[in-house]
Amino acid sequence: MSTPEVSELPPPFPAVQRDRATEAFFDAASRGELLVQQCAGCDTVLPPEAKTCFSCGSDNLGPTVVSGRGRLITWVVVTHAPVPVLAGAVPYVSAVVELDEGPWLMVRLVDADPTALAAGDAVQVDFVRSGAGENTGEMLPVFRPVGSEENATEEKA
Repeated sequence: MSTPEVSELPPPFPAVQRDRATEAFFDAASRGELLVQQCAGCDTVLPPEAKTCFSCGSDNLGPTVVSGRGRLITWVVVTHAPVPVLAGAVPYVSAVVELDEGPWLMVRLVDADPTALAAGDAVQVDFVRSGAGENTGEMLPVFRPVGSEENATEEKA
């Protein structure tokens, strides 16, 4: 992946700030890389927030960079902000994607017509700057549709 261009989410999401637990994730995002967890015991790839392996129960997890490609599992158009700080961001598409490496992630889907989406659509990670104006935060992963499963298969070849 290449270094992401800095852009703002339309409509803006609040600025997200890193803490000690998220430093590696946001450092990777600033380089255009999607960082998740991988089990050292059984190699299962897990979501970034995982603390133990879903397959073998080990807590010996380490960071790994994944392709950022995946498939759309399900989605919803959020029209009522779940918390006040997101009031300026609605409507937006919240989705669950399955990465090619296996884990499912809850993500924000951008540049998507919700009426044209289908389960199994290919998606690709992109990175955008959180916040807006002088109140900017960390780079965040978002996903964009890239076409049908057939297109995704062709892109991998």
